[in-house]
Order: sequence, then C-alpha cells, then structure tokens
Amino acid sequence: MGMDFFGHQDQARKASGRLVWLFVAAVLCIILVIYAAAKVLLVVGEVGTPSLIDLPVLGVVAAAVSAVVVGAMLFKSAQLQSGGAAVAEMMGGRLVDPHTRAPQERVLMNVVEEMSIASGVPVPDVFILDKEAGVNAFAAGWSTKDAAVAVTQGALETFSRDELQGVIAHEFSHIFHGDMRLNIRLMGTLFGIMCLTVIGRILLHTGGRKRDGQQAALFGLVLIIAGYIGVLFARLIQAAISRQREYLADAAAVQYTRDPKGIGMALAKLGGLTGKLKSPHAEEASHMMFADAVAGLGGGLATHPPIEERVERVLPGFMKNAAASGSLTQAVADTDAPALSPAAAGFAGSTPQRMVASVGDPQPRHVEAARALLSELPLDVSVAAHEAARAPALIYSLLLDEDDAERHRQLSLLGDEQAATRLQTEESFGDLAALPRTMRLPIVELAMPALRQLPRDERAALLKRARALALSDHHLSAFEFALIKTLERHLPLDAETRRRRGRPEAMSKHVEGAALVLSVIAHAGAEREEDARAAFERGCRVLDIAAAPLTAAEDATPQGLDRAIDGLERVSPLGKRSLIEACAEVAAHDGHLAPDEVDLVRALAELWECPVPLAIEG
Repeated sequence: MGMDFFGHQDQARKASGRLVWLFVAAVLCIILVIYAAAKVLLVVGEVGTPSLIDLPVLGVVAAAVSAVVVGAMLFKSAQLQSGGAAVAEMMGGRLVDPHTRAPQERVLMNVVEEMSIASGVPVPDVFILDKEAGVNAFAAGWSTKDAAVAVTQGALETFSRDELQGVIAHEFSHIFHGDMRLNIRLMGTLFGIMCLTVIGRILLHTGGRKRDGQQAALFGLVLIIAGYIGVLFARLIQAAISRQREYLADAAAVQYTRDPKGIGMALAKLGGLTGKLKSPHAEEASHMMFADAVAGLGGGLATHPPIEERVERVLPGFMKNAAASGSLTQAVADTDAPALSPAAAGFAGSTPQRMVASVGDPQPRHVEAARALLSELPLDVSVAAHEAARAPALIYSLLLDEDDAERHRQLSLLGDEQAATRLQTEESFGDLAALPRTMRLPIVELAMPALRQLPRDERAALLKRARALALSDHHLSAFEFALIKTLERHLPLDAETRRRRGRPEAMSKHVEGAALVLSVIAHAGAEREEDARAAFERGCRVLDIAAAPLTAAEDATPQGLDRAIDGLERVSPLGKRSLIEACAEVAAHDGHLAPDEVDLVRALAELWECPVPLAIEG
C-alpha cells in the first residue's frame, strides 16, 4: 500500500501541537523543583518564611526559569534558521563536493541523486561526519528547500550500496512527511529545557572553589537536578514523537526501493554495532538519527524502537534465522522478503489521480527511471551539473530558444564580459538538443548542490540572467516558469530561509489565489478561450469553488502566479491534495499531460512542499 503523504503531513502538524504542551509541562515541573529548593535555602538561611506558597519567590523563579529556557530555545532556533546545513555542521559534518571522485563519496552522492530525481525534489546538500565511527545517518531542515542529508564515516564504511540506498530512502521519508520541520523545532526545544544543567554545572564548579560559595554550589546542584528533569521530559518528548515515525520510515524505505533486504540488512548490522556519536550535540539531535545516537534509558524513554523489532517488521522471521545460523548475511539470505502490494510497482501515470497518489511516494519504477536518466546524461552535461563554475551556463542553455535568431539575441543578453559563459552555454545547448524534454527539470534538480556553492552575488546574477533569458520574448512558458521558481526557492539570497507559516488554513480562505493558478494553467494549455474556460471549470469542481471567475488571458500569465503561490503554501495538507489534483485536472483537460504541463504541476507542487515523483511512461 502506498504511503499516505498528506495524512503524514497532517499528523506532523498535530505532533507540533503536542510538543508545545509537553514543553510547557516540562517548564512547569522545573519551576516547581527550583521553587521548592529556593524556599528551603531561604528558610535555612533565615531570610524567608516557612509558608508553602510564597508568591513573590514563585514569581521570581517562574520569570527567571522561563526567561532562561525560552531564551535558550530561541537562541538555538536562531542558530538553526538556515536549515539542514546548520544542523549537519553543528554535528561536525563536512559538505561533500557534488563533483567528488572519492569512491565512497561518489556512491553516496549517486544514491542521494537517484532518490532526489525519482521523488521530484532538487538534490539536497550531502554531508559526511568524518570523525564519527558510529553507524548512523540523519536528514535535517525546515523543508525541501533547505534540506540536508548526513551520514557518518562509520556508515559509509559499513554499508553496501543496497544497504546505503535503504538508509537514504528512510531519510527521504522523513524529508517528505514533515518530520524534518518537527525534528528541528524539537532541537531548539530540547536545548532550552536542558540548558539549566549547564548553568548548574557552572555554579557548582565556581561555588565549590570559593570559601563562601556553598549556597551557589548548592543552588547549582539544584539546577543540575532540575536540568535532569528537563532531560527526562526531553526523552519523553523524543520518544513520543520519534518511535512510530521510525517504523513508518522503515516501511517507506521498503516501499521506495522494493528491496526489504537492503534496509533490513542495514538495520541488522546495527544490532551488532554502535550508532553512538561523539558530538556534544548528540543528545539534542538523537531523535532525528537513523539509530540511537546516545547511551540512554530504554523502554518507553528510548528515542528509537528496538533494532530487533525494526528488523522483524521489515523481514519477518529474520531473528529466528539469525539465531539458527549465527550469521547476519546467511540469515538475510534465508529470510523470505514479504510480498509487496501491487501499488509498490506503481508510477506517476498520465492521469491527475495517479499524479496526486504518487506525491511523496516514489516507487521502484521511479528510482530505476532516475538511475537510467542519470546514466544516459551526456558526460559533459553531467560534469557541468556537478561543477559550480559550469552549472550556471547549463541552466542558461535550458532557457535558450530553438530559433537561431532568437537564441543569438538571448545569448547577447549575457554581456561581453561573460564570453566564457556564453561559449559554455552554446556548447551545453548542443548537448541538450537531442535529449527528451522530460529530462530538463531533473537536470535542474541535479545541478542544485553545485549552484548552492556559488557566492551570494553570483547566485543573484544567475537568477537575474535566467529571468532575463526566459522573458526575452516577453512571455514565460510553463517550463520557464517551473525553472525560475525552482531556482528562486532553492537558491535563497538571504541567510534566513525559513518562513513562519503559522497554523494551516482552509482552502476557502485562498479562493482568489487558487483561481489565478488554475487560470494560468488553463490558458497555457488551450488555444481557444472556450477550451480554457472548460479546463478551468474542471479544476474548480475539484476545489468546490464554482463561483470563482476565470482570469482573462492577458492577466493570467505565469508571472501572475507569484502573487498567489505564497498564500497557497499556508493551506492545510489535505487542502493541498485537492489543489494539486485540480491543477493536474486543468492541465489534462485536452486528454493528456504534456511534458511542459507536467513540469509546471511538479514545480508548483514542490513549491507547496508536496513533491511529485519523476514522470515516466508505462
């Protein structure tokens, strides 16, 4: 059975609400413990009354604890504003060069690229934790636009390609289903709760060295105890949120790769190895790891389910075979993989319903098609997509017109000072000319890590020149719009990439924006006004906005979509399901989804954090 992307997104948002209540409960418990200790110290020091309730003292303690905890939480959240890369670097990660030739790193990049292209998201930044011998991995970020995937050196040396693919597929499940945003919020929350322990240790250390510092030392001990209460609540929060999501991600890895033995063997190896990390930040990030990253409490306080249970769910009967054979490899060979449902062989077909059903749920056919696509790329195109110096020219070449005169005029827009870039652009255009149109958007997704390496001023120049090339004929095609919006989303010019979206909103609050989006798609795929109106009304029926007017053709340009896209990002996950289906219905009104129409719908869906897998025939 396919993974319910929109349902998981909705659950992730509800889990964020539970996180708030657990955080409040933790802070209240810490306040009560510190208040009780403060009252005892004051009474012993004969500066306080023995009454149980002392509102002035309680108020001071509550204000001080709240200020410290909330302040620390906001500080950590600010540190993580830039997304997954900030988390990976905090954990000691090293960014992998997209053009790396190191064998192990190349295998890792190939696996990540295959999963990215298959699932319809630009390739994320990839990090290796060089100093970590423990076998582990994680995905982090606020959304697909700032996601990062990281693996430890131990994992890179331990896992085979199939096992590594299973682990990466597991992490991509977290990317798709809203887990990353929840996890990164949780990191800030845990840091706030646990920071009192650090303050307590400082007081205990400094107070113990002073002749009159006994009270400071005692209060430091109290803060340490209160801090460990925070740690207990942190583990409760992590366990409450993480454990079931790990089961779901394991199941998704099987669904995506159709290879239970890949993820199963990776988990089985973990049973005899350690996933523990040396990083001082391992505790606050343990909930987002592939396996337990810290030594800690078991049972209901463990951040991850027992490895044996995870293996048994993926490969029923494995533990019995392992006990009998004494060999993990033999046990995996002896274990029959469970039969997968027919849905596991599905693909993003040519109907809107299939396209929506495939959101966040890439299948083995998509992964195989992505692998074939990457292998069929001309060598020069592949090299250009992986090199920061050549990737901009590759992007420009995708925007060049087939008409020689118009193409020459476009190239002149690059300016005389860009002679080398113009030459590279012309060469790339020749390499791309023979490729199917369906390969163009995946090439953009493949080039994203190299483009992110460009300095800010070069990224700004790239966005400016790309828009100038696209608008050289005073019109943005569906593909040109998809390319431009993908660049703008994944190459931010400001350090802060996260936007606060607040609570999800009903589609009924965004009728005007939805109608504009449907109008643009309707006019882009129709030659006559009556055809555009019929296509538009078809989409409106899906959204139940029959009263919405069709925007006139001269106003329904792709440029106009900018005004609506940001608002529609705030729509609830279940509302986005209907929105994407409506877009696909409008595009398919003439009986088929053309490559440019597929690119437009896929780009819009990715902007709304609902990635549509690679479009394949069959």
